Amino acid sequence: MTVRRFFYRWQFVAAAVLPIWLLIGYASFGTSVAGFLAVVLLAPLALVVELALALLLSARTGVRRAKALDWPAIGLLAAFQAGVIGIGFFGPATAWFGVLAAAAAIAGFWLGGRLLVEDVRTRVRTTFGGPAVPGDRRPIDAGEYVVIKPSSH
Repeated sequence: MTVRRFFYRWQFVAAAVLPIWLLIGYASFGTSVAGFLAVVLLAPLALVVELALALLLSARTGVRRAKALDWPAIGLLAAFQAGVIGIGFFGPATAWFGVLAAAAAIAGFWLGGRLLVEDVRTRVRTTFGGPAVPGDRRPIDAGEYVVIKPSSH
């Protein structure tokens, strides 16, 4: 639970720290003009993606109530952040870290959206009295029915 709560808090802090790391990494390890252009484009992009992932992954009621992310979300968030940190070293493997960050971001948006839709669907069904689990349809007992056949004049 401690790790899950740590990542819940860290995801919002990382939105500011990771773009700063890209700038520090370029100042320390970067040498080319292309690297500078990459930093100019990637730092704001990392900020936006990290904030969007943080908001999407923490939008569910259960996550906000417990102030703890679930393990699949932690895995994808850690992969994205590791990719961004790897990019900040501007070494020969920078492209591979970029691929890791992009794939983790796409998977994170997919997972976050899917979990949010499932959570909202369950809450709506619970609120309006429908089946909580798809396929769980019980017959409705509304009492006695009176059937009046139309006359054939």
